[in-house]
Amino acid sequence: MGYRVPWLRRTAAAVGTAALVLGGSMPAAFAHDSVIGGSVKDGDQLDEFPKEITLEFSGIPKEDFNTFAVTNADTGEKLFSQEPKLHERDLTIETPADVHPGPGNYQVGFQITSSDGHATRGGVEFSVKGDGAENAEAAESDTADQEGTEGLSMPLKIILGVGGVLAIAAVVALFIAKSRRIDSEGEK
Repeated sequence: MGYRVPWLRRTAAAVGTAALVLGGSMPAAFAHDSVIGGSVKDGDQLDEFPKEITLEFSGIPKEDFNTFAVTNADTGEKLFSQEPKLHERDLTIETPADVHPGPGNYQVGFQITSSDGHATRGGVEFSVKGDGAENAEAAESDTADQEGTEGLSMPLKIILGVGGVLAIAAVVALFIAKSRRIDSEGEK
């Protein structure tokens, strides 16, 4: 039994170190800018296709290498792409005069250089309402599908990450407490 306590301490120390390293690196993983608003929001149903599309980001993107591409989500056809104009946290593109998309589902895909200097990709999906009840029902079912398959929100990811680190810390604390109890029982 003399070898169990040092082994247990080494394991507890390794787990604790891993928890600290993972916990310390978490803020870097969440540092990239994300879309927090704009003229088009994820899941929006618009009456007509916007003449101007603005996405507001959580940080101020760098000016280099930013691109937006608008695609028809139903067909995958790229309608147009542009380098957006930057104004603080807002990036804006204008729909070209020769582009006249009708009712349907669309995505504004983006690749930007985040305020932390890293490339960030993503997209915002929206739909343009058509004439008739069939298009409205299709848009509603698409929105329901999006909500069911959409990833976790950023605050929930952070809470889950912190909860995981705290769980690891609790296991380490239990190992340490148990090893101290074994040490004190062995000395008697």
